[in-house]
Amino acid sequence: MSTSISSPPLRKKPTSEDPKQLSQNNHVDSLLYTQRCSDIWMLLLGLRFVNALCVRTFFQPDEYFQSLEPAWQMAFGSDSGAWITWASTTVPELPSLSNVKQEWQHQLRSSLHPALFAAVYYSADKLMEFVSCFPQFRATILAVLPNIVQAYFAAVGDYYTWQLSEKIYGRGSNASWASLLMTIFSPWQWFCSTRTFSNCLETTMTITALNFWPWKFSSDSILDDTTGVKEKAVAPAKTSIFEEPGSVKSLITSLLLAGTACILRPTNALIWFSIVMATVTRFFSDSRLKPSDYLFLIRQAALCGSVILLVSGISDRLYFGEWTFPPYQFLNFNVNQDLAVFYGRNVWHYYLSQGMPLLLTTYLPFALIGLLNSTSLPTGNIRFLLSTTVLVTISTLSLIAHKE
Repeated sequence: MSTSISSPPLRKKPTSEDPKQLSQNNHVDSLLYTQRCSDIWMLLLGLRFVNALCVRTFFQPDEYFQSLEPAWQMAFGSDSGAWITWASTTVPELPSLSNVKQEWQHQLRSSLHPALFAAVYYSADKLMEFVSCFPQFRATILAVLPNIVQAYFAAVGDYYTWQLSEKIYGRGSNASWASLLMTIFSPWQWFCSTRTFSNCLETTMTITALNFWPWKFSSDSILDDTTGVKEKAVAPAKTSIFEEPGSVKSLITSLLLAGTACILRPTNALIWFSIVMATVTRFFSDSRLKPSDYLFLIRQAALCGSVILLVSGISDRLYFGEWTFPPYQFLNFNVNQDLAVFYGRNVWHYYLSQGMPLLLTTYLPFALIGLLNSTSLPTGNIRFLLSTTVLVTISTLSLIAHKE
């Protein structure tokens, strides 16, 4: 009599009719992705800390005169030896300079940026005083600490550059990994991102705000990389956008960061002008989005804007000794009166012929190809919107005589 050995039953392959198995797989994928994000964050943080300690050169006075010197004065008093540039100063030997050093007198800069480093200076000094550190050690720590703090912000900017590309192109896509590698190996990022410019903090705030922005308001398509990069139309909204988990928190985060970036650097408003215009356009052209969502967006924008203006106003009142609004003073000084030309005039194509090549270096050809390809996409595509934002910002800034 012959006997047969039965083979063990094969593992049942999860299908769309096996929701329990699919849920378990999704949970595992979520855990793996969370771990990957954590690993990349720690890598970026360590990289920028090393970056901050390696950059020992001088670049521009603004990394000190617009941040660390006012911060030192805030933390340790007006007799601490801080060099406050553009203060009310008269130079008899050089009459032409008598009205130049007036940046802080004319309240052109928000006090929020130096206040950040002032808090770091003050807290670190009090801590080292409490543990009785040697003066030489205290001096060394206070000298390198601002760049360490800025290294943290630089790592945040790198991380959310990658996260935004993951949203646009899909998790684990080649394009998102390329974005991460480009920000890591960028010579300009290495040279500049850990310096204490307000522009560096503005960059981090902007890229993070763009990552948390509810793109369903501004774009009618997303990209997915599951079967190659393809456009996918956004499904009609059956419920409010803000009923999705975490959506309200993301919106508030985006609005607060965007508003603060505009306070620090008023020209940042050009970026958000393009985003807002796309949002307004979709309100009149897309019936899939609910008016209640737009009303909620307007209400949150008003609330977040009010909070930022209140905090900024109080900070400036404490620093300048009177109520003032530095973004207005900045635009009036640099655009209306055009007094910034004292520091030089640039040709209209400066950003195209010098600025962008310097920032992008060997990435320039790829950036131009990507920009060209994106502008040929449908107007509702996220990449088209971001490319338009780049073009609007560069074109507008090119109209100003003094460029940085």
